Amino acid sequence: MTSADRGPASDSGPKWLVIAWRLPTGSSTPRVTVWRSLRRLGAGVLTPGAAILPFHDDLQEQLDWLAQEIEELGGDAWVLPVLELSEIEERKVHEQFRIDRQEEYAALRADAYEFLKRAPEHPGPDDDYALRLRTEKELVALQRRFRKIRARDYFGAPGRQEAARTIDRCLAFRQGISSKLTLVTDDQGRRGGGR
Repeated sequence: MTSADRGPASDSGPKWLVIAWRLPTGSSTPRVTVWRSLRRLGAGVLTPGAAILPFHDDLQEQLDWLAQEIEELGGDAWVLPVLELSEIEERKVHEQFRIDRQEEYAALRADAYEFLKRAPEHPGPDDDYALRLRTEKELVALQRRFRKIRARDYFGAPGRQEAARTIDRCLAFRQGISSKLTLVTDDQGRRGGGR
C-alpha cells in the first residue's frame, strides 16, 4: 500500500504516531537496526530515541512490531498515538519530512543521470545476454527505489516528478531490452492519484 492509498487520518482520531525507545548500552547493532527500520518507513527524527510518523493503521502496526523487536533486544519502547501538534511543531515536522524525501529523490535522480552518462557503454539489444541483464537489473533497481521513496513521501516532497522523468529517460534509452521494464515510473502522478 502506498501513501496515496492510505488517505489522511480522520479529524477525530490521532494525527501522528510517535515511537520512543531506549536500548541497552553496548553494541551499536541494535540501534542501527532500529534506525534502518524507521528509515524504511520514512519516519522523522525527533531525538536520538524518538521518531514520528503520520497516523495510519498500517504504520501503527509496523511500529508495534518494531517496539516488540526493541523489547526483545533488551530495550524499552512505546508507540504513542498523538492527537495533534502545535501549529509550529506540525509545520517543522512536515518540512523535515519534505526535506528528507527531497534529498532521497535528488540522490536517486543523480544515480539515474549517472546511468545516462554511461549510455554509450551499455549493451545493445543484440549484445551478450549477461550484459543486458545487468543493465536491466540496474534499471529495475532505480524504479524500485523510486517506488519505495514515493511510498514514504507522506507530504508531497519536491523532486518526485523530476526523479520519475529522469528514470523514464533511462528506460526510454533502453526500451526494447526487456518486457520487465515499465516505461512509466510514476503512474500515480499521471492518473492524478499521487502527490
